[in-house]
Amino acid sequence: MRLRADLMDDDEQRLRFEADRKEMETMVAQTLEFMRGLGGNEPRQPVDVMALLATVQADNRAMGRTVAVEGRASRPLVAVPSLLKRALGNLIDNAVLYGGQATVHVEETPAALLLRIADAGPGIPEADLERVFEPFYRLEASRSRATGGTGLGLGIARNIARALGGDVVLANRPAGGLEARLTLPRRDA
Repeated sequence: MRLRADLMDDDEQRLRFEADRKEMETMVAQTLEFMRGLGGNEPRQPVDVMALLATVQADNRAMGRTVAVEGRASRPLVAVPSLLKRALGNLIDNAVLYGGQATVHVEETPAALLLRIADAGPGIPEADLERVFEPFYRLEASRSRATGGTGLGLGIARNIARALGGDVVLANRPAGGLEARLTLPRRDA
């Protein structure tokens, strides 16, 4: 397909074809990742959640996105670092893309770490709060391919959370917007 695109004479058609090819490539890669269960071959280790959030926040700031972090985790969380970063990244991406900004609220108990990712968007109809975790399911009215989504991000985040012994649930905020709640159990290192 790349060769075919390179050989096209019509610049406008070549650009459209190339954009479609890249979108297909992304979908295939994400689908394979979703079906493989995200690997997780890395060992669990203590993760400085605040440092991880600072990195994700800086990456988003570099892209012109608004991501705030409130609260604090006082001790590391035993997890697979790359998977935790991916789950947080997917949830924050959704908040920013569909809600304009994200605020990550960090709360902890002796038994668990709760990360609440809140946005200021339109929320999700109550009937769809679970369905959006299904592969390729998107809310067409507010979420389309134009935003770059494939309908796998929330499912991947939930799969990661569950692989780490936790979960992700969604809830509409009373004042508007959506909140993704990532709960992860505390385990000794």
